[in-house]
Amino acid sequence: MILWGISIKNIEKDDYTIYDTNYVKMIKKIILLTKNLWYIIKKGVIMRAVKIILYFLILQTIIFSKSIEMDKRVYYHYAQNLVQKLETGFEILKVRGYCEFTTGECLGSLFITDPKSLEWGERNIGVLVKLNVDLSNFKAKRYWDISFKDDKLYFNKESDVTLKDFVKERIKKIKKMLIIHDAIKNIVTDEIIVSPEGGDDYLFGREHKTKVFSDYIVIKIPELSHPYFYIFDYGNVDTAVMVKEYAGRNLDELNKYLKQFIAKNTDKDGKIPEKKYNEFMEKEIYETNFYSELTKEILELEKDLGNELYLY
Repeated sequence: MILWGISIKNIEKDDYTIYDTNYVKMIKKIILLTKNLWYIIKKGVIMRAVKIILYFLILQTIIFSKSIEMDKRVYYHYAQNLVQKLETGFEILKVRGYCEFTTGECLGSLFITDPKSLEWGERNIGVLVKLNVDLSNFKAKRYWDISFKDDKLYFNKESDVTLKDFVKERIKKIKKMLIIHDAIKNIVTDEIIVSPEGGDDYLFGREHKTKVFSDYIVIKIPELSHPYFYIFDYGNVDTAVMVKEYAGRNLDELNKYLKQFIAKNTDKDGKIPEKKYNEFMEKEIYETNFYSELTKEILELEKDLGNELYLY
């Protein structure tokens, strides 16, 4: 029997099975189409979700990788200028920058700023001023307003400076004290040096370095041994030294006594017994506030010079 183009055969009451080829094919196509459509919809949702995630990641990359113009400050290592031996006279410098502390103090590894790398509002602030004094007649010359060209430092301005008599006397006193300091610094004792914690790092110069930004005062005289200068952290100096009084020998006498002490106690290996060295230092240097006096005199000299050693 043919009904509406559909062949119906063997219809049983119990299983209601329909056997028609065209109908089954059409049903299969509908099912397949439905599956494909659902797959496409499902895949579209996934792809949409993937696209949203990708867009978010791209957006994050764009936001966080956007270039930001940074302030750049250029520093030059000034130490190589300091280690040049002064031939004559007396030189005092005031330096603004940072020093690499290696043993808890600044040993001269100074870095100064290239003025061109400063902001416009800072360019009127000096980073280095130098005063050279001819000790034969105490004529002085001031150098300032630095610049760098081809990695070389230039002082663009200079002027003559007239020193007052009490300033001349202070310079003489500081020179005498620095000569004594240099002699003490070069004493070698028979102490057995034990490497501090850090061992090889300390011995081979790999110890931790700390950058300390401050104003530093550097003094050079021909009599100083390598590295040919004396330096201290002026910006962080302990002002308690100002109330301490020197209670030691006359400086000329102390210098003479120190030379005699070294000559008398130095052995054939060029060393002085640690015990004798400690006794000398305790009695002649520490108890007399020698180094406090030296620091105080340098601070007073900086104050006496006023604008001649002022960074601006």
